[in-house]
Amino acid sequence: MTGKAIAVWSVIVLSAIAILFGAWKDLEREKFFSGSVISNGDFSSEIVNDQENNPGEWFIWEAGKYGISGATVADYGVSNGTAFVDVANAGPESWHIQFNQWVELENEQAYLITFKAKANTEKSINVKILQTHEPWTNYFAETVQLNEEWQTFEFYYLHSRTSDKVVTFGFELGKDPAATVYFKDIVVKPVDKSLLPPKEEVADEGETIDYYFDEEEPGNLINNGDFSAGIVNDQGSMPFEWWIWQAGDYNISGAKVSEYGVKDGAAYLVLADTGTDSWHIQFDQWINMKQGNTYKITLKAKADTPRAINLKLVQTGAPYGMFFSETLNLETEWQVFEFEYTHPDDGDPIVNFSIELGAGAPTTVYFDDVAVEPITSE
Repeated sequence: MTGKAIAVWSVIVLSAIAILFGAWKDLEREKFFSGSVISNGDFSSEIVNDQENNPGEWFIWEAGKYGISGATVADYGVSNGTAFVDVANAGPESWHIQFNQWVELENEQAYLITFKAKANTEKSINVKILQTHEPWTNYFAETVQLNEEWQTFEFYYLHSRTSDKVVTFGFELGKDPAATVYFKDIVVKPVDKSLLPPKEEVADEGETIDYYFDEEEPGNLINNGDFSAGIVNDQGSMPFEWWIWQAGDYNISGAKVSEYGVKDGAAYLVLADTGTDSWHIQFDQWINMKQGNTYKITLKAKADTPRAINLKLVQTGAPYGMFFSETLNLETEWQVFEFEYTHPDDGDPIVNFSIELGAGAPTTVYFDDVAVEPITSE
């Protein structure tokens, strides 16, 4: 065979290899996306962004459009199989910018969640599965840290037997810093339960919200009531931990907390501006309650300046109906407050345990040993 023939033959062989390799890559990519419940997870199409008419495709939710905060997106789109969301104003909370779509999940089915993401600056975002309606219960929530390099994230999730079939899958992009966030290769696909890491399976059983509450209630419904850990303050991602709501973030009034934390085993909040109504500053967390059950509510509290505050159990969403309300008159020394409460037979299974700190004297308030304990009938 002449040198020219060898060269021609080499070109033919290399071309064939390239074609076969390309075909193999296409098959592998098709296999990767096969079975995924995510629509346009490969971003081969543009972002529809029409929540009202087509929530089953990617849409963007901005708090700025509803007067909640100034959170807005400057631009979004798709380029070469990559989606980008350019956040102009991130707002004060992670949920103030969302990149979502509705998906249908099977109850008691395990799922693999995987995606690639990066940002033009270091930023944390949340990936979530939650209800499409109030009270927006989180079924799954993870925080990931992005930088300028592509990273692949992978999680396993077990959809419980009582969770909604149609849910929101999405990403929370709010809270500073504002950034341009990029996504590609998003997949949520069913897998065998045997693939669930043991810790994930246990976590799902322990953390899934079961509206029938077959399991025995914990001794204290309040998380971190002894303040042995810090204040999480992330309503959007972790409403079942302590968080602070202030009207100043929403231009309702100037109400704001200038500092908060845990010191010597007690929580403290520095009230810089208390606004015009008691609800303008709140120290809250969501709790599960059984309908018809009776509870003992206790807490220790004091303030640098004597003042009144409100303790409430309210709905987590509109119309924010009130189940329980008491006024506590704080002094400069610790006091223990104790109440008994029976949750009504038609009461919501998830309620907001809320301490209202607005409208009184600006001061520093302190809390410790907060508990909501089931009273066991003899």
